[in-house]
Amino acid sequence: MMAVPSRSNFFHKNISKLAVFSVDRSNNQFTESMCVKSYGTITFPDNRSHQADFIRISNKASVMHVKEFLTGEWSGERPSLVISITGGAKKYNMKPRLLRAFQRGLLKVARTTGAWIITGGMNRGIMKLVGEIVETNPDRSRPIQLIGIATWGCVSGFEELDVQGSIVHYAKPSSETKGQAPLEPNHTKFIFVDDESKGQYGGEIAFRAKLEKAISGGFFASKTTTNSSNLNASLSRTSSLQSEQSDSVPVVLLVVEGGPNTVRTVHEAVVQNNIPAVFLEGTGRCCDLFSKAFQLYEENRQKFEHIDKTRKHVDRNIISKRNEELKNTLREQLKDELRGISGETDASTSNTDKISHKTTTTTAADKTDYFELVYECIDTRKTYLNIISLNSRDPVEPDIDLVILQALLNAASISDNGKVNFQQKREQLRLALEWNRVDIARNYIMKDVRDWDNIGLKNLFVLALERNQIEFIKLFLEHDFSLTNLFGNSYELANLYMFPKKESHDVRKHARNSLLSIYTRIIQPLIGDSFNVAAALSMKEWTTNSESIQKNDNATCTCCRPKQQQHTPSISDHNDSEQFERSINRIDVDKELFLWSVITDRRDLALLFWSRVKNKIGK
Repeated sequence: MMAVPSRSNFFHKNISKLAVFSVDRSNNQFTESMCVKSYGTITFPDNRSHQADFIRISNKASVMHVKEFLTGEWSGERPSLVISITGGAKKYNMKPRLLRAFQRGLLKVARTTGAWIITGGMNRGIMKLVGEIVETNPDRSRPIQLIGIATWGCVSGFEELDVQGSIVHYAKPSSETKGQAPLEPNHTKFIFVDDESKGQYGGEIAFRAKLEKAISGGFFASKTTTNSSNLNASLSRTSSLQSEQSDSVPVVLLVVEGGPNTVRTVHEAVVQNNIPAVFLEGTGRCCDLFSKAFQLYEENRQKFEHIDKTRKHVDRNIISKRNEELKNTLREQLKDELRGISGETDASTSNTDKISHKTTTTTAADKTDYFELVYECIDTRKTYLNIISLNSRDPVEPDIDLVILQALLNAASISDNGKVNFQQKREQLRLALEWNRVDIARNYIMKDVRDWDNIGLKNLFVLALERNQIEFIKLFLEHDFSLTNLFGNSYELANLYMFPKKESHDVRKHARNSLLSIYTRIIQPLIGDSFNVAAALSMKEWTTNSESIQKNDNATCTCCRPKQQQHTPSISDHNDSEQFERSINRIDVDKELFLWSVITDRRDLALLFWSRVKNKIGK
């Protein structure tokens, strides 16, 4: 783990284990803003090899500081994706076939993208199922980050967790107290939100929504203005695959079953926070309500649009009337599903049709109109809603991981109405690169050959090189990506050697002969005299005569000739460097990238570029 920055002395010894940090409450402004009340490490009897760090904070804690702590000091790195799972919190049994599809899809998307998963942290309902999925992760060297956010007063045995940096051996209580539940033992971290209540679920909901909004950083927020200056900036970004804000992370809401609180959560995420949602149709209640509402909305909308097309002119009053009629029709069609959400019992059959449109509530104290929440989501954020069917009768098992990632791609494509199609494609390709999902890029984004001609790919190719994403490199090269256009200027090649520590090799200041500087200042000191600069920079390579180039294709590499037979040019050798500059377009870029791959220990990339170089055998 990284050391904590000096501005935040949250840990005094080692942040790799919360059990060994101590909090300086009198001097630590950062910790005070988080309102940390207790902290430590939990061990579970059912999973003795696993430990989970936890903090207990006030519900009034600074969301931004908690986010900074979570994505920085506590975890060590920013995730590429956050999957927030909400839904059935009580006993929930998913059919075996649907459970298998859910487990495979969630595990695949978490493993391939390095995603974090956020749940309510309890050992019941969908949270328990998610914990069991993480437990089946075959690659223990790459644990899945599973973060539980729960209300402090709803945790069984929460009194045992009121410690200051200790290890707590958490034992599941023999009997559960009403309003409390035990912790799920496969979570890697817990954040307990203390609103000073006991046994009252939901105290963490508002804080969790704010935290997820802060993590997303407006990743999919609508940006409706585009001019030439920010267009060029968009096409030239090189240091990150994130949105406009440097620390923003795409967040997606995954909904399984769920009740009235889930409807509220979806509405806040989709409408207020611009976070896309994926519903697993067939899991019940909230998911089935949204699924049916979405389907009926589309059907009724098409009917009304068909009627309006028969009219030559449709004024605003007619459109408004149509919209109101659509809304009322949909409310009537969903009344049974709304009762299932609200918990209302059906009135006598004679009064069924007389139920007020404004009485879809859970209790006398809850006056929430859940239809209004659902309708606003569909009417204003339809493209943020994604339905995946888990129908047990369907012979094809759904690819949940693809639906989750496609939901994010859809949100990325509509987040900026001012972007033209190729810019949207580029945003989507950036996300696929961030998730390391070349299958998404190949099959769902860059499907048209023309896409490769219209998108600025140079920065993305460099990022793929730096991240050692060989499958993306192959995909780019399959579509005739020009290495010469990118690295024909050896200054760009020098930038590669500066990654990731820009101060390591300051070769860019020798801009006129960067390649010579790379050889003399980086490669030769690492390899020694067996690598001869004069051989690598043979004058045959520098010639601009095409016949000489052809001859050079069949020549053997002279890098390993006796050193006395060769002349080693120096950076101050002006004649050689000027000739080198004149023939810069003759650089064998594949050879240079092969050398870079070897020096930076990228074995697979080295083999790829070696297979492309002119002379594959050195003598």
